[in-house]
Amino acid sequence: MGASAQDSGFAFDWPDNPFAPTLSDALFVDTDEARFDKASRVFVDSMSGIGAELGDIASFPFRDPGTFAVFAVGVGALMLVDEPTTKAYQKTFIPVGERFNLPELADIDNLTIDAQYLALGVAGTYAYGLAANDERAQVAALLATKAVAYSYLTSHLILKTAFGRLRPVSDLDNPSRDRGGIFSSDPYDFFNSTGVHFDTEPYATAMPSFHFSMYFSTARVYSGVYDNYLIPYGIAAALALQSADGHNHWVSDMVAGALIGTGIGNVVLNNYEERRDGINISFTPIASSKGAGLGFQMTF
Repeated sequence: MGASAQDSGFAFDWPDNPFAPTLSDALFVDTDEARFDKASRVFVDSMSGIGAELGDIASFPFRDPGTFAVFAVGVGALMLVDEPTTKAYQKTFIPVGERFNLPELADIDNLTIDAQYLALGVAGTYAYGLAANDERAQVAALLATKAVAYSYLTSHLILKTAFGRLRPVSDLDNPSRDRGGIFSSDPYDFFNSTGVHFDTEPYATAMPSFHFSMYFSTARVYSGVYDNYLIPYGIAAALALQSADGHNHWVSDMVAGALIGTGIGNVVLNNYEERRDGINISFTPIASSKGAGLGFQMTF
């Protein structure tokens, strides 16, 4: 008889639903804190733990090899059919995106229209949180800000440089229309990197899609804070559609970016909840005839 997987010492568990984790409502019980007290505490709670989060993102393939393997195999399988699926994407979605163009908010180099609207949404959430003394809104905005920063570091700076994949020509049915050698009709054209690029660089920066990492990490944070999937992912889809004509990507690039963003969002949410369960930090303004300052309090 053949040995079972359990007998051989190998066990595989299918990964949990990556979209399932949400923050407990108990984290957002009204504490009757003054606006400044709450804002300062929420800022410290939300923006701390950066080192631990970066470590969790970097070590994810080793901490959760089952999930990593499923996602990696899935993206690899998509790469095998990238040419026909990307052709279909170019014919189906890009024409819609060309007609769905949001007005530019500001003329800022290397800040695309979709990124401008995402930044406006996050900033608006935080402004509302401060004005209404709403802890949930402040947490959503601050954690989303971290998620975007981690997406930029992971997808844009590290992985794009490592893979060096050429972007597809804008019309795979007529590849001769694209000149200059920047784009390719070969979905397996990897390792052409010219180094780290902090700004937008079209050459050899296809995989993964940073914008999809940004959309999905932000949507994952908002869905986890508000326990609502329809609105965050609906907005992410709208931003992706709006920018469809401006970003040349293979389908596997976009899926990889979405999975990376989802993982980053989960790391940010999980670490925030662990910090809130363990340590509570707050600042209190102190004023007297001798001067003014801040009081620091930490509870375990």
